[in-house]
Amino acid sequence: MYNPNSPSNWSWSKAFDEMNKYVHQTEMTQQSINHVLNYPGEANGVFMSLDKSQQDDVYEILNQII
Repeated sequence: MYNPNSPSNWSWSKAFDEMNKYVHQTEMTQQSINHVLNYPGEANGVFMSLDKSQQDDVYEILNQII
């Protein structure tokens, strides 16, 4: 059965638009984490020192913002 919302049925334009949206959201999430938690760009930043539930909380808040 044909489903217009299935990615296999998207036009190239829609597929690239969706990819750009995903990449933009990923970049904004990463930048937000960096700014909010003063991440110095190293593996020992503040975000990395949070436990799993605290990291999940940060992602949940960012998803609501973005």
